[in-house]
Amino acid sequence: MYYQGKNVLVAGGGGLIGQSLIKQLLEQGAHVRATQYQSRSIIIEHDHLEVIQCNLKEEEEAIPVFKDMDIVFMTAAKVGGAKPIHEDPSSLIMYNLDLHAKLISYAARMKADKCCFVSSSYVYPDTREANVESEGFEGNPWIPLNYGLGWIKRYLETLCKHFHMTSGTNYAIVRPTAIYGPYDRWDIATSHVVPAMIVKAVNKMEPFEVWGNGEDIRCFTYVDDLAEGMLATVEHYAVAEGLNICPAEHHTVKDIIRILFDYLDFHPDVVFNSDKPSAIPFKVSDPSRALELINWRAKTSLEEGLQRTVDWFLEYRKLHPEAGKMDE
Repeated sequence: MYYQGKNVLVAGGGGLIGQSLIKQLLEQGAHVRATQYQSRSIIIEHDHLEVIQCNLKEEEEAIPVFKDMDIVFMTAAKVGGAKPIHEDPSSLIMYNLDLHAKLISYAARMKADKCCFVSSSYVYPDTREANVESEGFEGNPWIPLNYGLGWIKRYLETLCKHFHMTSGTNYAIVRPTAIYGPYDRWDIATSHVVPAMIVKAVNKMEPFEVWGNGEDIRCFTYVDDLAEGMLATVEHYAVAEGLNICPAEHHTVKDIIRILFDYLDFHPDVVFNSDKPSAIPFKVSDPSRALELINWRAKTSLEEGLQRTVDWFLEYRKLHPEAGKMDE
């Protein structure tokens, strides 16, 4: 296997993507070094896993963790759902611009062979069609909500290409959509739509409140599928060009609600609250190039992914009763 015996850094290993990557890298025989910071702790334990507490924005802390790494996966980020994006979108922009620009440059400075940057479907303009990779730098990203975030991702992709051309490090760029799964964030005030809906359903919220009208459409991507796609992209397509890693199928928020209600045998009255912030109404990407170039396609249906995530969350909450608590 490609990762057997390689030294791999997961920068930001405590989050949703990071822990899925760690698990799969260890299964493939890699020696993994992973960073964690503040509240998001790595809960995986393994003889070939080295966990380092590190503020990656501080150069004197970050540079040593890049030492002797063959491959770097950049999964550290400040993230948020519709509420924090509406309330203060600039906070996400400024934090992630600073963090990711540094990490992209550190990989080249410390002479990693390859580095994987997690971009976003936010780079795409509003076409009301499934976006293909060539549209990533056409026109403007969605205006106004994701204009800044989209351009920041475009800039960071360009920075990857700069170092790809001017250093010995090869960069892989993935553009995922609407990621969900185990190890997610379970605070409904700041989380993305899937964990928020799971928390509400598990807590038997009645009536069941949904922010927006429930018609927002996404390619909801199960995190283990994304991690597999990232591993394949680094192995086969580290050419500093964005690649869509997402399912071909797309669904609405109402589809998520229906699946969760059926699985949990919970059928409350549903209230759609248009006064609460929702996100972009249509954000879908076309993953056909991933199948063509790296022989990857998403394996996990929305039903299977949601069921796995609910089961994981219920087990996690037994050990962490504070997870997903709602105000009385």
